[in-house]
Amino acid sequence: VSKQKTPGGEYVPLPQEDLELQGRMSAKLLASLGEDEQFQESKIGEVLKTNAFQAAMAGLISMNAVVIGLETDMTEFQYWDFIEDIFLFIFAVELSLKGISQGRRYFFSCGNPDIGWNIFDLIVVGLGIVDVITSLCFSTSSGSMATLFRIIRLLRIMRLFRIVKFLKQLYLLAFGFVEAIQAMFWVTILMSVVLYVCSIVMVRTCGRLPNDDPHAEFLHEHFGNIRTSMITLFVLMSSPNLPLYMEQEGLLWQRPLLLMFLIAFVIIGSFGMIALLTGVISESMFEKNQTRAEETRKELDDLMRKLDSHAEEIHGMMELNEEGEATKADIAAFAMPLVARLYEEAMVDF
Repeated sequence: VSKQKTPGGEYVPLPQEDLELQGRMSAKLLASLGEDEQFQESKIGEVLKTNAFQAAMAGLISMNAVVIGLETDMTEFQYWDFIEDIFLFIFAVELSLKGISQGRRYFFSCGNPDIGWNIFDLIVVGLGIVDVITSLCFSTSSGSMATLFRIIRLLRIMRLFRIVKFLKQLYLLAFGFVEAIQAMFWVTILMSVVLYVCSIVMVRTCGRLPNDDPHAEFLHEHFGNIRTSMITLFVLMSSPNLPLYMEQEGLLWQRPLLLMFLIAFVIIGSFGMIALLTGVISESMFEKNQTRAEETRKELDDLMRKLDSHAEEIHGMMELNEEGEATKADIAAFAMPLVARLYEEAMVDF
């Protein structure tokens, strides 16, 4: 802003001292804005975060998924490698732009909330580049080298996981599931203990019947030892199949305790464990969503506090009258351009 409006409605150049004052105010504000990472986003970073770019990348990843599927079935098509290289080039350009916008130090910083995705993208793109280089250098290979190349090429499918980052709802589901793995681990331990205890009971009661018992062969086959008994009970837990035992004539009716055990095991072991796992995953996803909402609220509060602080700095640098007020001309000439720049740097619509 190099002009000011006179009382007569005309615009005249600002005095040199006013221009110098405005320059000092702008430099001070921009220096203070630079202290916060939210205000360090370059134009490239702003483009990378737009909905249009995110949708375009999600579309490219989806197209890449279709290509990988077609390549798996239609092996006779000879241009799959060329198409894959095009996708790799696009992903490499996107990764490079991200690195430029964030800077090398912040790109690998533990304080970067996207460091996990950055490392994952780097690995995926790096493996793709290694695949291209090895295919050019070793057009024909055999033995262990060929196996290594097939493994590297198979790792292309890792690109498909990147779509989780661009689809918010899918990201929440996937991240909630990952968070639930820890709780699922303890559920698995509990389930293993239950299977082990029940297997001991079944082996000692049903797995060592005399050979003249009409059901000895069936029970020895399914409950002859701990390992077999645990597998049998796990199958019964994952897919209850009581008709298998009912087909053995007189097995359940002659052994009512076995019938009661199987029914209780199906109810507790199968239905109960499924309900427990469902509850654990649902609770973990709910807690994660609540945590993300709280983090978003805190980030918004921090941003508002910073904006308030910078607004107070602008107000303090203005020439005020006895009532602590500035003139409209001063506000229009000095304050409004700085406030506009402040909001632009904070990526706030105004």
